[in-house]
Amino acid sequence: MSAPGPRTRAFVAWTLRHGRAIWIVALLLAVPATLRTISLYAHLKSDVEALLPRRAPAVLAVDELRRRMPGLQYLGVLVDTGSPAELQNGERFIDDLAARIRAYPKELVRRVRTGDGPERAFVERHAALYVDLADLREVRRRVEERRDYEVAKGMDLGLDDEPPPPLRFSDLEQKYRNRFDANGGGTGAERFSSEAQHLTMLLVEVGSFETGRGNSAQLLDRVKSDVASLDVSRYGRGFRVGYTGDVAISVEETSALMEDLSISTVLVIVAVVAALVSYYRWRYSVLVLVPPLLLATVYSFAIASLPPFSVRELNSNTAFLGSIIVGNGINFGIMLLARYVEERRRGLSPDDALPVAVHGARSGTLAAALAAGTSYAALSITEFQGFRQFGVIGGIGMVVSWLSAQVLLPPLTRWVDSAPARAPRELARDGAVTRAVARAVTRAPVAITLASLVVTALALVSVRSFGEHSLEYDFSKLRRADTWTRGEGYWGRRMDGLLGRYLTPMVVLTDGPAQTEAVAARLRSAAAGPPLSGLVSTVLTGKDVVPTDQDAKIQEATALRRVLTPRIASELGPDEKKVVDRFLGKDVPRKITAADVPETLTAGLRERDGRIDRAVLVFPKPSHALWEGPSIERFSAELRRVASDGESTPPMVAGSLSVSADILSRIRRDGPLASLVAFLGVAATVLALFRASRTSALVLGSLVASVLWLLSLTVLFGVRINFANFIAFPITFGIGVDYAVNVVTRYVQDGERDVGLAVRSAGGAVGLCSLTTIIGYSSLLLAENRALFLFGVLAVLGEIVCLSTAVVALPAALESFRRHRERHGGHAAA
Repeated sequence: MSAPGPRTRAFVAWTLRHGRAIWIVALLLAVPATLRTISLYAHLKSDVEALLPRRAPAVLAVDELRRRMPGLQYLGVLVDTGSPAELQNGERFIDDLAARIRAYPKELVRRVRTGDGPERAFVERHAALYVDLADLREVRRRVEERRDYEVAKGMDLGLDDEPPPPLRFSDLEQKYRNRFDANGGGTGAERFSSEAQHLTMLLVEVGSFETGRGNSAQLLDRVKSDVASLDVSRYGRGFRVGYTGDVAISVEETSALMEDLSISTVLVIVAVVAALVSYYRWRYSVLVLVPPLLLATVYSFAIASLPPFSVRELNSNTAFLGSIIVGNGINFGIMLLARYVEERRRGLSPDDALPVAVHGARSGTLAAALAAGTSYAALSITEFQGFRQFGVIGGIGMVVSWLSAQVLLPPLTRWVDSAPARAPRELARDGAVTRAVARAVTRAPVAITLASLVVTALALVSVRSFGEHSLEYDFSKLRRADTWTRGEGYWGRRMDGLLGRYLTPMVVLTDGPAQTEAVAARLRSAAAGPPLSGLVSTVLTGKDVVPTDQDAKIQEATALRRVLTPRIASELGPDEKKVVDRFLGKDVPRKITAADVPETLTAGLRERDGRIDRAVLVFPKPSHALWEGPSIERFSAELRRVASDGESTPPMVAGSLSVSADILSRIRRDGPLASLVAFLGVAATVLALFRASRTSALVLGSLVASVLWLLSLTVLFGVRINFANFIAFPITFGIGVDYAVNVVTRYVQDGERDVGLAVRSAGGAVGLCSLTTIIGYSSLLLAENRALFLFGVLAVLGEIVCLSTAVVALPAALESFRRHRERHGGHAAA
């Protein structure tokens, strides 16, 4: 093996001579870096909207909605009474709780509702105004036709053989049955209650429109405190209370994310420490490896927060980057310390072993850092914030971790190893596993190489089925696991069943009344047939709550009252009489304005300045079909297309469904681009280090095999790709080269070209690198958040395939080529 050159020796001597000053500066810089890191985590955003760029159409629409509207966020508190007989007691509890919540500050709560009583009464009083003028005239025409018949019959005009014109209004009654119930979260009943579902609910309208925890957590905590204080068991045995709506989702998902990250961090630290001590058989190895790594981690987040990167907050993708930087960044220190331990085992002193270790580990770890950093950085070329932030922080983390290991680790190693009490008593020997792998590789290299090629070919065949169906469209499957059994997901579905639709609508923001009505007309037509049939419950505009043509309607209603004589009224059946009464209203109608209408009927329509004519509310039906396959993208795309058809200034569409659809389309567009750039960047790094040699071909071949094996396992286990676990693929590019380069570098540095030695030395260290990384990823398998869990699944599988190709398949190929060249009179592969 080549000896370290003068520059390496001078560099190591410099770090040892100025080690104290270097560490003082490093620790001083760690203070603001730690504060920056804490600030980023304090601004953690769990909502999927944070994954999109600020200029994305869905985000711009949400921003415009927030600018115009006071908010559309809710908290639902539901009580399952266990049986219909206990429903009244449940309603009594709801009333007592509502009285307490109404006393909350206005910045937390704008309104509390337990049913639709006031709204229903208002509509019934002004029913004639809410009927289309043409339908009101049709009702009058039918009544007049029957009146004329009765008059003619009374005058004995020979109509005895003719049947009387029917007084049926079922067609019109069906048309208006649910028009007003959908607005404002109505059920068409005095209370949000259902005997069949033994369920009752109160609805809290939040005081401000926001995302993340913030006031949401404060509100939910306060409500839960009041629920506990009231003690629901005093109202009925077996009562269950649940929470749903935007507030509950925000708090539940962010809390789960923070809990998962806390658990992940603790488990990673404990397990990594145990692995290091077990491998090096020297407990002080932890003091050598961990401090530089922790500093590198906070430096990475701090640098990413500065211009030109300017990362100001974390999202659900970047929240667990701390664990990933620790898991991957420790590899550089592990390789360096492994070389140091190897030289110490050979009898060198610490001062002599350090230059040799730095020299021996530098090229391989630098190549690995550049390859891993490139694979991360490739994600930053996209506008999708879920990828971009991950790429920026991860790419910086790999480079900073390598620099930290090169600069901070040598003096720290010298200090720890210089004290007799802390010196290693028994330095690490080759492990039984690495010896067994080395023996297998050297005894049957051709068989292993052929087997690897066969597995790769089978993987290539299996990945042909990888396609559109491999993408996860249902974001509800990425929430915390227990949400569907006892969390917001469970209670949210029960609320949807109670209301008969989703609570929060899609909002189409227009530029004026004319566009509003044109958009609404097109949407209603599309909802009645393809492409939106079966997916839309109701379409509402300001004219549905503040009717037009009120003078003409009042005139028609007055005329209808005149023609509806007692004789004609007596001919009406109960159902027909109910419909006519609904069309006429309880009182003589009078004109109404937006100020007269209850605010709950204009929720989502009334802007901050009082206008209600620049929005269309589209309430989707609570149908799971909306989330099956690419339906969510088609629904959002069709909604935008229909709304924008023929408009010179297309309206904006705001809502969670449009956000989800934008995320899916960006994964489809940006994912392949980021993957291609990551692969090309990693390949360029390998070629720059090893040039166009057989070694480069073998390293890149190992990378291709790793990726194919991972894709094949993804297909085999039916793991769908989402905005979180997709990142495992670019990471696998970096790791696939990282491990392979370190093994090949050790092989090339050894003048004897001994594959067995490369596997026993570098392979053992690579195995430790992989173990620590697998520990980091495996901790995510305990996560409640399914996005984190699925990322952990793919990341662990990626680690396994990368380790297998780098330590088994690649060395076997090197040994096969070496023997082939020797048999044919050539030299060992280089």
